[in-house]
Amino acid sequence: MDYKTYEIKKGDTLESIALQHNMSVEELVNFHNAKSSLTQQFFSDVVPIHVSHLYTKPIFRINENTSTKDIDALHFDKNFMYRTEMTVGTVLEEVMVDNSTCKSQYRVGLANNNSVASVLLEENYVTSSPQLMQAGMELISEIDKIKCNSIFNLDVVTGKIVKVVNYNEILKNWNNYKKGLESRKTVLKLSKNQDDIDEFIKIVEGILKPEKKLVEDYYNKMFYELFFTEHLHGNRDFLKTYAKTYYSTFFDKEPVILHFTPSILEETDEILKIRRVSTMDYPSLNMKNIVRLYDERIKPMVQFSFSEYNFSYRETLIWNKKENVLQESHVTAIEEVKNNIQLLIDFKLKRFE
Repeated sequence: MDYKTYEIKKGDTLESIALQHNMSVEELVNFHNAKSSLTQQFFSDVVPIHVSHLYTKPIFRINENTSTKDIDALHFDKNFMYRTEMTVGTVLEEVMVDNSTCKSQYRVGLANNNSVASVLLEENYVTSSPQLMQAGMELISEIDKIKCNSIFNLDVVTGKIVKVVNYNEILKNWNNYKKGLESRKTVLKLSKNQDDIDEFIKIVEGILKPEKKLVEDYYNKMFYELFFTEHLHGNRDFLKTYAKTYYSTFFDKEPVILHFTPSILEETDEILKIRRVSTMDYPSLNMKNIVRLYDERIKPMVQFSFSEYNFSYRETLIWNKKENVLQESHVTAIEEVKNNIQLLIDFKLKRFE
């Protein structure tokens, strides 16, 4: 990491210098000592008289004009690389009728005590079957690379995204992209109907605008849901039970409340391995609407009547205790009308650098 040389002034203390640079006194001392010769190091909470300067991290400043092009210059304190693989398939009467796999590589930076984050979606590859789905998946993949190259402010308690710092940059990149959308081969394969293209653009803009909608969309992606949590800020209570609302893919985003029970599988000085298993809150379901939509949309395909609705979610995660960051995760989610139709999701995340 680059560093800044700070000239010590009369009246300066380690506390005042650390405060100016968004560091704790301990961080300041350790950082300075790592950069200094032995005679310029210090080992107490008082600046030695013979030391005229000390080394600090560069002051981290961002505003609405900050872009992802500035990331290297911003000097994030922590930097991580992750790869993810997500497979989604639809099963009709025990026969897989379609599936798609997306493999992605993310570069993540954290700064200012994890209150600022950057995410760069460096690589994104999709494969689909049947082939007819491929063009549409490639288009979605390209748009993901626009909206997922981001800089965020994070809530200092929950770890959640509260602001997209480079929101203007994302909108500008989208506007440039959509200008050439109609002439793209992917779009022509997808549809030759101008109304369909216009509708697609409208859907994307409904995700990007306003900024609040974009933040909500990030949490529809498992990487963001798993990474940006309260544990980034040192909360080690991995065993608390909690509830979360998911939304049906089959039935017009009907809300489904899941209750999670965590358990520890393994713990060492370096890692904590956790399993989280869900149970569905049946009384909260709008079963009348679910059955109605099943009869309208799915029964004509399978011909069998509605049986039993289930939605399950299971996660295993490995938490790096020393670096306070997610190391690895594996999620399986299943939405089904038993024996008739299933949506299967398998998601793997692994830090590799």
